[in-house]
Amino acid sequence: ATGAPAALSQLSLRVHHVEIHTKRLGCLLDRLCAGLNFRPTLVHPGGAGHGALVTKGRARFLLRPLLGPQPDSVVDVAFETPRLDQFIADRRRAEVAVEAACGAVPALRFQSPASGGLWHTVLQQRHQMSRRQFLAACFPDLVPAQRTESADADQEGEDDGGGAFIDHVALACHASESARILAWYESIFQLPRYRVNSTETEGGFTVRYKDSGMNLKAIASNEPPDARDHYTGLKFVFAESLNSGPNQINTFLREHGGSGVQHVAIHLDNFVQQVAAYRQRGVEFMDPPAAYYSKEIGKVQQIAESGLDLQSVRDNQILVDCEADGGGGDDCPADSRDRYLMQVFTKPLLSEDTFFLELISRVGARGFGAGNISALWRAVEAHMLSRGQL
Repeated sequence: ATGAPAALSQLSLRVHHVEIHTKRLGCLLDRLCAGLNFRPTLVHPGGAGHGALVTKGRARFLLRPLLGPQPDSVVDVAFETPRLDQFIADRRRAEVAVEAACGAVPALRFQSPASGGLWHTVLQQRHQMSRRQFLAACFPDLVPAQRTESADADQEGEDDGGGAFIDHVALACHASESARILAWYESIFQLPRYRVNSTETEGGFTVRYKDSGMNLKAIASNEPPDARDHYTGLKFVFAESLNSGPNQINTFLREHGGSGVQHVAIHLDNFVQQVAAYRQRGVEFMDPPAAYYSKEIGKVQQIAESGLDLQSVRDNQILVDCEADGGGGDDCPADSRDRYLMQVFTKPLLSEDTFFLELISRVGARGFGAGNISALWRAVEAHMLSRGQL
């Protein structure tokens, strides 16, 4: 077919799961389950250390053992849609799609142009199946994990998942390929550009610190929030280094063996309480510079005007930004102060210290925390310097 592609709002395309291959599967399993309160839903018959699907609410990670010499990495970001036929109706998608199956579930696969090796699988939803039955059909080599009585609900998991779902996926790219990668995602997923900040130009949003920096661009669905005021529509962020010198983007590209998924953001409700619990469980986060909570930076006033408790936010090293809807930053107008987001970022989770998680909570805001990006860049640079990686 050559007609106009179906809009993603009609296709209800959502992230279904993220597949990670790792040489230290047991370690990653522990970090996700013991640390971040994910639950094994399906496991390999030989034990979870041989493969597992872990879930928290609607956020899911498929963990597989890596047996070869290649680096640990995200190998597939998979989506689901009730209209797989409409998704493939656009010829731009049909020309690059590979018909496949995920277990007993019809699917399509696309190889991303990211040079580090990344695929996207699009699954056909089966509404006549329960969520648990659907997952079992997708991954027939895995069996249901033993579950406690309190966790015996059908595994959509909203009751125990803290309202969790995958908010966005961020890719680190070589500067020479970022435009081509961005154009591919815009074409395949039919997502418009989304401004990270009101000062962003067509070339992107730039972050500079000392002699290094990065450029960010984003694409996002313009779907309205759902009944729980959650912006669950598809979102991608693309980051490229501003120079060839040592910095976190170039370190990722070197250790990962090319461009790929740098981090996945998971939305949570009851954010401050959940982050506090994760810290007590031993989860390690990238803490912002000490000056972040000073009056000079301006975050004290933002936190107060957002109605958050400054002491709790500071104790848990949570980043707060009122730059609602991709604009504003520290000088955002007063009428957007009731729309803000909160963020924390874990330290790297894989063997090569590449991939990490962002935890995010949106209170009416649709942006990506532009006012926090510089603080995060400085925190990651400091962490990598302490490890001798820069």
